[in-house]
Amino acid sequence: MENKTYELTMLYDFFGELLTDTQREYFEYYYSDDLSLGEISEITGVSRQGVRGVLKRAEDLLRQYEARTGVVERFRRVASSVDDLRAKVSELIELTDGRAGELAREIYVSLGDLKG
Repeated sequence: MENKTYELTMLYDFFGELLTDTQREYFEYYYSDDLSLGEISEITGVSRQGVRGVLKRAEDLLRQYEARTGVVERFRRVASSVDDLRAKVSELIELTDGRAGELAREIYVSLGDLKG
């Protein structure tokens, strides 16, 4: 995957609800709010090492969930395929008019909706 932060936030988007409340809270402080371990420690009253332990366990769990399910990888493949299809349909729109052009535009829009 690209970089650690991107990888983990993507995994969190899919599997975050499977973590404990504490793991989610620390994860969001660290990755979303960009707080340091020391800052999280001050907020929570837990040692810096304790905060790191919770984060490490959350990161490991997120990776385990992906290893078992492959959901994020499938999502990426589908998103990439949708991008490729939209590019091809966009070319088709330029080459087609009449009803075929209308259908191509509808397909283009539907592919965009599919990707979200």
